[in-house]
Amino acid sequence: MPISRELIDPDAQKVIRRLVRYNHQAYLVGGCVRDLLLGRTPKDFDVATSATPPEIKDLFRNCRIIGRRFRLAHVFFGSKIIETSTFRSNPREVEQEEGGDAETTDLLIRRDNVFGSAEEDARRRDFTMNGLFYDVDAEQVIDYVGGLADLETRTVRTIGDPDIRFREDPVRILRAIKFAARLSFQIEPATYQAILTHKGEIPKCAAPRVLEEIYRLLRGGAARRSLELLLETGVLELLVPELSTLVGQEGDPEGQERLWRVLGRLDVAEASSPSNAVLLCALVGPFLHPGVMDDAVRMDLNAHLDERLRPILQRMRASRRDGERARQILLTLRRLWSGRRRRRPMALVRRDHFDEALQVFDLLGGAMMDPFVIQEEVEKWRRLQQEAERSERPDAAVAAVEGDVRPRRRRRGGRRHRARGSSAAAADTSESAGSEEPLAAKAD
Repeated sequence: MPISRELIDPDAQKVIRRLVRYNHQAYLVGGCVRDLLLGRTPKDFDVATSATPPEIKDLFRNCRIIGRRFRLAHVFFGSKIIETSTFRSNPREVEQEEGGDAETTDLLIRRDNVFGSAEEDARRRDFTMNGLFYDVDAEQVIDYVGGLADLETRTVRTIGDPDIRFREDPVRILRAIKFAARLSFQIEPATYQAILTHKGEIPKCAAPRVLEEIYRLLRGGAARRSLELLLETGVLELLVPELSTLVGQEGDPEGQERLWRVLGRLDVAEASSPSNAVLLCALVGPFLHPGVMDDAVRMDLNAHLDERLRPILQRMRASRRDGERARQILLTLRRLWSGRRRRRPMALVRRDHFDEALQVFDLLGGAMMDPFVIQEEVEKWRRLQQEAERSERPDAAVAAVEGDVRPRRRRRGGRRHRARGSSAAAADTSESAGSEEPLAAKAD
């Protein structure tokens, strides 16, 4: 099943060719192979090779080795990174061969640097659709795990026993939900049952990894379907019970309806690559009082945000920076709604969080009010932003660009310096009046 070379990143091909030239195996691997076979555009291209990280670094000057739990090489081409990993075997299986007991050994993988063969590397990956290699020279898919069949049936299936694979790395549960939502795949029954059984082990993983995977669920263009699956499996109740309560059957019906509309709009606007703060606002904003959008409603907005926003941010372990940014954005929404009045609009458009605030205003406003009216307001603010950007260009700089005229340099000290110098000179002159060498001594 050949893949057109025009669809494969040329820098990824360079990395593969150089590794093969020095007698290493090297293939495209993982998500890029999956996406190319599905007719999708890969977000990035990863390479798997028999070369170890130090050997990769010796071959590429533009290379940096990263990671502790999983050491791999990043080969840089400007701002682009070709992630290059060494074939690995499953460390748990190695421990069993060395005398470990599968029943008593903690299955959670904390280090993953046991190198192996290409087949071992494929079998230690999470899902069959991600265990495919592509040999660029032979133009051939290498399938050790039945991934091609599952792509045909659009099925998310773990490689090996799902009970063991989810205990090895519970974040795989979130990844299964992500792929099912993003690719419109069905989760294979045994894999789905294992999610229900082992979801309670997700807190064993590092909180930043879990949070990053939640952001990916929302940022992948399938935020609404992802949240539906999190609710359906009970994972949301485990991770963020405060949010699960709001979305549940006995929660806030109006807020729920707004949330689904916001997530739907977020999926459509996925090309804008929302920041973490915008994603937090998209989750919490629909459950805020509509007064956040209307300056005519008198309420303590800070206290209201503390009541709704802070518990969810603390539970998600969101960074202080992202949490404070989300608060600033939500506090700005009233000023963006100009149905009542505007205060110093040009100062507002110059704030560093203005673009994010306008994005949230579009998302929430379209869910709470008439989307056409909100769109008109967004366009007005965009025009003001453009005016502010034009006004920030100094006239001298514009003249220098257009007429190649250098702006005049100001003398040091300015007016005060000249005034001080002239008064001192006048005093010296008066003191030395009648002298034959009026200022010679002072000049010396």
